[in-house]
Amino acid sequence: MFKLGTVLTIEKVNDDQFQRFKSKIMDFDEDTISIDYPVELNSNRMLYVMNGEQLKISFVEEESEQAYQFITIVIGKRKETIPLLVLSSPKQEDIVRIQRREFVRIKWAVDVAVHPLHNEFVPFNTVTDDISAGGASIIVPINIPIRQHQEILCWFVLPRRSGEYHYLKFTCEVIRIIDYNETRKILSLKFLNNSRQQEQILLQFCYEAQVALRKKELNE
Repeated sequence: MFKLGTVLTIEKVNDDQFQRFKSKIMDFDEDTISIDYPVELNSNRMLYVMNGEQLKISFVEEESEQAYQFITIVIGKRKETIPLLVLSSPKQEDIVRIQRREFVRIKWAVDVAVHPLHNEFVPFNTVTDDISAGGASIIVPINIPIRQHQEILCWFVLPRRSGEYHYLKFTCEVIRIIDYNETRKILSLKFLNNSRQQEQILLQFCYEAQVALRKKELNE
Protein backbone atom coordinates (compact mmCIF):
# COMPACT_ATOMS: atom_id res chain seq x y z
CA MET A 1 0.00 0.00 0.00
CA PHE A 2 2.85 2.41 0.78
CA LYS A 3 5.10 3.77 -1.96
CA LEU A 4 8.20 5.93 -1.99
CA GLY A 5 7.28 9.55 -2.64
CA THR A 6 3.67 9.22 -1.46
CA VAL A 7 2.52 12.60 -0.13
CA LEU A 8 1.20 12.50 3.45
CA THR A 9 -1.04 14.89 5.35
CA ILE A 10 -0.14 14.87 9.04
CA GLU A 11 -1.98 16.09 12.14
CA LYS A 12 -1.07 15.84 15.80
CA VAL A 13 -3.47 13.69 17.80
CA ASN A 14 -5.37 15.71 20.44
CA ASP A 15 -4.20 19.01 18.93
CA ASP A 16 -6.90 21.65 19.42
CA GLN A 17 -5.19 24.00 16.92
CA PHE A 18 -6.11 21.72 13.98
CA GLN A 19 -2.79 22.30 12.24
CA ARG A 20 -2.00 20.20 9.18
CA PHE A 21 1.44 19.36 7.85
CA LYS A 22 2.75 17.88 4.60
CA SER A 23 5.48 15.30 4.14
CA LYS A 24 6.32 12.35 1.92
CA ILE A 25 7.53 8.79 2.34
CA MET A 26 11.29 8.47 1.85
CA ASP A 27 11.75 4.85 3.01
CA PHE A 28 9.75 2.09 4.66
CA ASP A 29 9.94 -1.52 5.77
CA GLU A 30 7.66 -3.94 7.58
CA ASP A 31 7.90 -2.12 10.91
CA THR A 32 8.69 1.54 10.16
CA ILE A 33 7.98 4.43 7.79
CA SER A 34 10.64 7.13 7.33
CA ILE A 35 9.45 10.55 6.14
CA ASP A 36 11.10 13.90 5.54
CA TYR A 37 10.37 16.49 8.21
CA PRO A 38 6.77 17.74 7.83
CA VAL A 39 6.07 21.42 7.14
CA GLU A 40 2.90 23.27 8.15
CA LEU A 41 0.56 24.03 5.25
CA ASN A 42 0.06 27.74 5.90
CA SER A 43 3.19 28.97 7.69
CA ASN A 44 5.65 26.44 6.19
CA ARG A 45 7.18 25.96 9.63
CA MET A 46 8.60 22.57 10.53
CA LEU A 47 6.76 20.12 12.78
CA TYR A 48 8.71 19.35 15.94
CA VAL A 49 7.73 16.18 17.81
CA MET A 50 9.08 14.00 20.57
CA ASN A 51 9.53 10.24 20.53
CA GLY A 52 6.31 8.59 21.63
CA GLU A 53 4.00 11.30 20.25
CA GLN A 54 1.00 10.15 18.23
CA LEU A 55 0.30 11.48 14.74
CA LYS A 56 -2.69 11.06 12.45
CA ILE A 57 -1.63 10.33 8.85
CA SER A 58 -3.79 10.66 5.73
CA PHE A 59 -2.78 9.69 2.19
CA VAL A 60 -4.21 8.69 -1.18
CA GLU A 61 -3.37 5.27 -2.64
CA GLU A 62 -2.31 5.71 -6.26
CA GLU A 63 -3.91 2.59 -7.75
CA SER A 64 -7.36 2.87 -6.17
CA GLU A 65 -7.43 6.69 -5.80
CA GLN A 66 -8.87 5.99 -2.34
CA ALA A 67 -7.96 8.04 0.73
CA TYR A 68 -6.82 6.30 3.91
CA GLN A 69 -5.94 7.29 7.45
CA PHE A 70 -4.11 5.72 10.38
CA ILE A 71 -2.58 6.62 13.74
CA THR A 72 1.17 6.24 14.18
CA ILE A 73 3.79 6.86 16.85
CA VAL A 74 7.07 8.76 16.44
CA ILE A 75 9.82 6.28 17.28
CA GLY A 76 13.00 8.10 16.27
CA LYS A 77 15.06 10.05 13.76
CA ARG A 78 17.48 9.09 10.99
CA LYS A 79 20.46 11.05 9.70
CA GLU A 80 20.59 10.58 5.93
CA THR A 81 21.28 13.10 3.14
CA ILE A 82 18.31 14.89 4.67
CA PRO A 83 17.08 14.25 8.24
CA LEU A 84 14.19 11.80 8.43
CA LEU A 85 11.47 11.20 10.99
CA VAL A 86 10.82 7.52 11.76
CA LEU A 87 7.25 6.40 12.45
CA SER A 88 5.78 3.06 13.46
CA SER A 89 4.13 1.24 10.56
CA PRO A 90 0.43 0.50 11.14
CA LYS A 91 -1.14 -2.93 10.95
CA GLN A 92 -3.33 -3.45 7.90
CA GLU A 93 -6.48 -3.57 10.03
CA ASP A 94 -5.62 -0.18 11.58
CA ILE A 95 -5.67 1.63 8.21
CA VAL A 96 -9.17 3.00 7.58
CA ARG A 97 -10.78 4.41 4.45
CA ILE A 98 -11.88 8.04 4.61
CA GLN A 99 -13.47 10.57 2.28
CA ARG A 100 -10.99 12.71 0.40
CA ARG A 101 -10.48 16.18 1.80
CA GLU A 102 -10.27 19.47 0.00
CA PHE A 103 -6.80 20.17 -1.31
CA VAL A 104 -4.87 22.97 0.37
CA ARG A 105 -3.88 25.81 -1.96
CA ILE A 106 -0.33 27.15 -2.10
CA LYS A 107 0.41 30.83 -2.77
CA TRP A 108 2.55 30.46 -5.90
CA ALA A 109 2.70 32.09 -9.35
CA VAL A 110 2.43 29.65 -12.28
CA ASP A 111 2.07 30.60 -15.95
CA VAL A 112 -1.39 29.85 -17.37
CA ALA A 113 -2.87 30.04 -20.88
CA VAL A 114 -6.64 30.58 -20.75
CA HIS A 115 -8.98 29.70 -23.64
CA PRO A 116 -12.77 29.78 -24.02
CA LEU A 117 -14.84 26.71 -24.80
CA HIS A 118 -17.13 28.54 -27.24
CA ASN A 119 -15.32 31.73 -28.36
CA GLU A 120 -16.76 33.80 -25.49
CA PHE A 121 -13.50 35.77 -25.18
CA VAL A 122 -10.07 36.13 -26.76
CA PRO A 123 -7.49 33.67 -25.33
CA PHE A 124 -4.94 35.25 -22.99
CA ASN A 125 -1.97 34.41 -20.77
CA THR A 126 -1.79 35.12 -17.05
CA VAL A 127 -0.45 33.69 -13.76
CA THR A 128 -1.95 31.96 -10.75
CA ASP A 129 -2.48 33.62 -7.39
CA ASP A 130 -2.54 30.19 -5.75
CA ILE A 131 -2.74 26.56 -6.84
CA SER A 132 -3.61 23.12 -5.46
CA ALA A 133 -4.19 19.60 -6.75
CA GLY A 134 -7.90 20.37 -7.08
CA GLY A 135 -7.98 23.90 -8.46
CA ALA A 136 -6.33 27.30 -8.71
CA SER A 137 -6.97 31.03 -8.55
CA ILE A 138 -5.87 33.06 -11.57
CA ILE A 139 -5.46 36.82 -12.06
CA VAL A 140 -7.55 38.11 -14.97
CA PRO A 141 -8.02 41.55 -16.61
CA ILE A 142 -11.29 43.00 -15.38
CA ASN A 143 -12.63 43.51 -18.93
CA ILE A 144 -12.50 39.77 -19.82
CA PRO A 145 -16.15 38.60 -20.02
CA ILE A 146 -16.03 35.50 -17.81
CA ARG A 147 -18.92 34.69 -15.48
CA GLN A 148 -19.39 32.50 -12.41
CA HIS A 149 -19.96 28.77 -13.17
CA GLN A 150 -18.62 29.22 -16.70
CA GLU A 151 -16.28 26.49 -17.95
CA ILE A 152 -12.95 27.44 -19.52
CA LEU A 153 -9.79 25.67 -20.75
CA CYS A 154 -6.50 26.26 -18.94
CA TRP A 155 -2.95 25.13 -19.69
CA PHE A 156 -0.67 25.29 -16.63
CA VAL A 157 3.14 25.27 -16.85
CA LEU A 158 4.70 23.71 -13.74
CA PRO A 159 8.49 24.12 -13.34
CA ARG A 160 9.87 21.29 -11.21
CA ARG A 161 12.88 21.29 -8.91
CA SER A 162 14.55 18.77 -11.25
CA GLY A 163 14.58 21.38 -14.04
CA GLU A 164 11.87 19.73 -16.14
CA TYR A 165 8.48 21.27 -16.92
CA HIS A 166 5.03 19.71 -16.75
CA TYR A 167 2.29 21.05 -19.03
CA LEU A 168 -1.17 20.26 -17.68
CA LYS A 169 -4.46 20.97 -19.47
CA PHE A 170 -7.75 21.17 -17.56
CA THR A 171 -11.34 22.06 -18.16
CA CYS A 172 -12.09 24.39 -15.25
CA GLU A 173 -15.26 25.72 -13.65
CA VAL A 174 -15.25 29.29 -12.36
CA ILE A 175 -16.37 28.84 -8.75
CA ARG A 176 -16.26 32.51 -7.74
CA ILE A 177 -14.98 35.90 -8.91
CA ILE A 178 -13.21 38.30 -6.53
CA ASP A 179 -12.19 41.92 -7.18
CA TYR A 180 -8.38 42.21 -7.03
CA ASN A 181 -7.82 45.88 -7.92
CA GLU A 182 -9.16 48.48 -10.36
CA THR A 183 -7.90 46.62 -13.43
CA ARG A 184 -7.86 42.95 -12.43
CA LYS A 185 -10.00 40.29 -10.79
CA ILE A 186 -9.29 36.81 -9.41
CA LEU A 187 -11.10 33.73 -10.69
CA SER A 188 -11.27 30.77 -8.33
CA LEU A 189 -11.22 27.63 -10.49
CA LYS A 190 -12.07 23.99 -9.90
CA PHE A 191 -10.42 21.33 -12.09
CA LEU A 192 -13.14 19.18 -13.65
CA ASN A 193 -11.25 16.51 -15.58
CA ASN A 194 -7.97 16.02 -13.73
CA SER A 195 -6.57 12.51 -13.89
CA ARG A 196 -4.90 10.71 -11.00
CA GLN A 197 -1.52 11.22 -12.69
CA GLN A 198 -2.12 14.97 -13.03
CA GLU A 199 -3.25 15.13 -9.41
CA GLN A 200 -0.05 13.45 -8.25
CA ILE A 201 2.05 15.88 -10.32
CA LEU A 202 0.22 18.80 -8.71
CA LEU A 203 0.60 17.34 -5.21
CA GLN A 204 4.34 16.94 -5.74
CA PHE A 205 4.61 20.45 -7.21
CA CYS A 206 2.75 21.98 -4.24
CA TYR A 207 4.98 20.07 -1.85
CA GLU A 208 8.13 21.39 -3.56
CA ALA A 209 6.67 24.92 -3.49
CA GLN A 210 6.06 24.63 0.26
CA VAL A 211 9.65 23.54 0.85
CA ALA A 212 10.94 26.44 -1.30
CA LEU A 213 8.79 28.94 0.60
CA ARG A 214 10.06 27.66 3.91
CA LYS A 215 13.71 27.90 2.79
CA LYS A 216 13.10 31.46 1.60
CA GLU A 217 11.62 32.44 4.97
CA LEU A 218 14.56 30.91 6.84
CA ASN A 219 17.04 32.86 4.68
CA GLU A 220 15.31 36.22 5.12
